[in-house]
Amino acid sequence: MATIKDVAKAAGVSVTTVSIIINGKAEERKISEATRDRVLETMRELGYQPNLSARRLRNQDSKKPVIAFFWPIDYRTTILASFLNALQLEIKALDFDCELVIQTYENDHLSQYGSLILKNEYSGIIVGACSYDDLDYLEKLSPLMPLVLINRTSEHFSTVGVDNHEVGFLAARQFRQKGYTEAVVFASEHSYVATGQRTQAFLYACSQAGINVMAEHIFKIPNTISGGCLAAEQYCRLSDPPKIIFCDSDTIAIGALNTFHRFGYRFPDDVELLTIAMLEPDYAQHTNPPLSVIEMPNHEIGKQIIDLLYEKITNHSLEPTHITLPATLILRDSFCGNPNL
Repeated sequence: MATIKDVAKAAGVSVTTVSIIINGKAEERKISEATRDRVLETMRELGYQPNLSARRLRNQDSKKPVIAFFWPIDYRTTILASFLNALQLEIKALDFDCELVIQTYENDHLSQYGSLILKNEYSGIIVGACSYDDLDYLEKLSPLMPLVLINRTSEHFSTVGVDNHEVGFLAARQFRQKGYTEAVVFASEHSYVATGQRTQAFLYACSQAGINVMAEHIFKIPNTISGGCLAAEQYCRLSDPPKIIFCDSDTIAIGALNTFHRFGYRFPDDVELLTIAMLEPDYAQHTNPPLSVIEMPNHEIGKQIIDLLYEKITNHSLEPTHITLPATLILRDSFCGNPNL
């Protein structure tokens, strides 16, 4: 197993320099970014893992573990409640005596909190809904605590999520099974990582299955209820639109239902709609009509994350673990598909 001396020798720096970088004080001690990156990369290559328990003792941080949950401040705060609920329930179920701290950040600017991550301020970290830029930044770090990403991929950190491409393919299979050859898409104008992957996978699967989605039938709107109203209004003004709609957000779908009611559309006779569901299940279940959804397993994701962090904090492990969970097709009145596909 590599030691701090091995890292120093391989990186061509002193043991003190390595220690300063590990403690997140490189900028404070005027160590160049190039040197810091070289040391962090060497740590990765050698598989160097600092002694977490010893560091916590030195930092007098051996009492109660602190888990930080990083979540961006944007429309996706509506999804946050579902994850928080699951995290708290599993913490209670495990009798895990820890403190859960919510740390909001601006998308693409997670780097502003790099010092907190590198200084070992927390016992474990959960990062949700990060952008590609945020993910690139994280991959350059070597935090001294376990870090779990929600619905992202990484070689260095643990991940828990769904197969976004399979979700898109599942929706396309449902449409094809019913014989649809044309479809409409209601999509967020801000194509974040997971939603973008699911929508792109759906469009690709449609192209392979002989389902035509014309550019003018892809409505890009804000991922809000008002955005859903706007998309549905634009749809209702089309002279002969395709009858089937794929919606990449249940928030958008809820707004769309309101407009379809105003225009006198009936489900599923005049139009059908299948949506990705990220909100708490009650939202889709109690709309009028109840929404058919591909439901993301937010509660199971939260449970698995806490189980992972509990195990890794207890065993002082930084080894990444990757868990992929299935999404669930739930058919209700807005789309009559085939549950066996």
